[in-house]
Amino acid sequence: MPTLDYIVAPVAATAHRFRVVLHTEVQAGAPVELALPSWIPGSYVIRDFARHLLSIAAESDGEALAVTAMDRQRWRCRPTGNTLTVVCEFYARDESVRAAFLDDTRAFFNFTSLALRPVGREQDPCRVTLEAPTGIDNWQVVTTLPAQATDSRGFGVYAADNYWALIDQPVAMGAAVEYVRFEVRGVPHAFVLLGSHDADTQRLAADLAAACEAQAAVFDELPAREYLFFAQVTPSGFGGLEHRESSVLQVARDALPTRIAPDNGEATRSSAYETLLGLCSHEYFHLWNVKRIRPAAVATSDLQSEAYFRDLWAYEGVTSYYDDLGLVRAGLISEQGYLDRLATLATRIDRTPGRHRQSLAQSSFDAWLKFYRPDENTPNAVISYYGKGAQFALGLDLKLRVETEGALSLDKVMRELWQRNGRRDEPVPEHGLAQLAAELSGLDLSEFVEAHLETTIDAPWADWLRYFGIEAICAPASDDAAVVHGRLGLRASSDAQPRVAHVFDDGPAQAAGISPQDRLVALDGIEIVGMTLATRLRRYPGGAVVRLHLLRGDELLQRDVTLAAAAAGEWTLRIDSDADAAAQARRANWLCRANAPA
Repeated sequence: MPTLDYIVAPVAATAHRFRVVLHTEVQAGAPVELALPSWIPGSYVIRDFARHLLSIAAESDGEALAVTAMDRQRWRCRPTGNTLTVVCEFYARDESVRAAFLDDTRAFFNFTSLALRPVGREQDPCRVTLEAPTGIDNWQVVTTLPAQATDSRGFGVYAADNYWALIDQPVAMGAAVEYVRFEVRGVPHAFVLLGSHDADTQRLAADLAAACEAQAAVFDELPAREYLFFAQVTPSGFGGLEHRESSVLQVARDALPTRIAPDNGEATRSSAYETLLGLCSHEYFHLWNVKRIRPAAVATSDLQSEAYFRDLWAYEGVTSYYDDLGLVRAGLISEQGYLDRLATLATRIDRTPGRHRQSLAQSSFDAWLKFYRPDENTPNAVISYYGKGAQFALGLDLKLRVETEGALSLDKVMRELWQRNGRRDEPVPEHGLAQLAAELSGLDLSEFVEAHLETTIDAPWADWLRYFGIEAICAPASDDAAVVHGRLGLRASSDAQPRVAHVFDDGPAQAAGISPQDRLVALDGIEIVGMTLATRLRRYPGGAVVRLHLLRGDELLQRDVTLAAAAAGEWTLRIDSDADAAAQARRANWLCRANAPA
């Protein structure tokens, strides 16, 4: 079988340009179609990576060939001999986890951004040569690609079984690289810090090992030969993208655990660090759920056009449910800390009017059009399949545990889904998770699933918590954002002359004709400066009519607003100390790793 040979070279770091050469054997005279993906698995929106292609040229046995563009991501040429060489240059300055970046301090890329493929030859083995940048001697390579012949810095030849395996192996290069190594179930892992930092690496290693083990315990199998967290250290970034044996993270420098001991001498985890651990837990759970337990629509996609399916919630929502659950099971956050996170999620969803307009199934299907392209009206039009999907997963898990008297849980459903589909590389048909839960439980879940996936009723999470000795209370909040949200029906910045970001459906501001991007100047003739808006609103009773002056563009406008009575609601969850022994046992079985299914 012929090989697809790629050479990737950072040829002009200061100009942010990669050169990528593809060389392969072909049939003389037969046309070759070349394609670049339009999207990357794990990020469900068309990104048109080809927009960064600067040039493309081809030759066959030394003879230059004409290359004809077929559309925005495909090209065609007709080799005259038995070899084909294609040379491309790409501009690379996307600092996200999804694309390619290059400057004189570091490089990062996914092959979806740089590697054209001959269409129809996706199963051919691939060989990749990574070249060092000219004039830079201290860079090293970070990748999970299997090495064949590399130097001490990692530059040289790597292999991949096929093109689909190749694009699941990101590459980083740079000087500021530190491996924080640990093991999980005998498999080598590392949190690779890409950038300067002052992190407590021993704490990182211990905490990540515990979080990863908690997630592996759900499936009782760890299929990776190694696993890397690519941690791009940034001033304030946050986000991640899963791969088959790695994940790429944007990590705020101040979110990393500090080496400096606190005044009381006891190490504590900051809220930002706990959030980072949750991100790592989330991306690690994807090692099974998405990368191996794969939706059929994604598994069969050629990445040229959208891959629509209506249960994206089962992959991102379920994973979002397990990310913080993994932390409490690992002992990295307390039970109350976990409940606080569930309450924060519930509050955020309740304050999103889009939950009344878009079902979970619609949210999944419309991800390509809406979720990744937020605008001023997004809160009114969209509900997140991450957040509400996690709420539905929580409700389903608790329902299964209660109605089967502990015989079945979502853990056991996920483990069976792994055995039937993931480890056999059998793509999961649409609604496969919900159908398997019904099959294993023996319960008629059709009405429950239909109602919560296809309609806009709220997820059932709060209905079941009392069986686990947990009280759920929703009451008006006292913080400034909740006051502005509830009483005015908008979200605004805290600047002088606060700028309106969102106007919520059916609220006072919308009824009065206030629009996104308006700048709020005065309330009843008194200037609004930053968060004094909330302070002023507290002085009025519900139903009061206030006069708002605002700037729309450069025009001063006046609007009379009838205030709502209360601030936006806020959920509080707390453990009921008087709960009976059965409820306490259910909670322990749910939240403690030691009680994970055998």
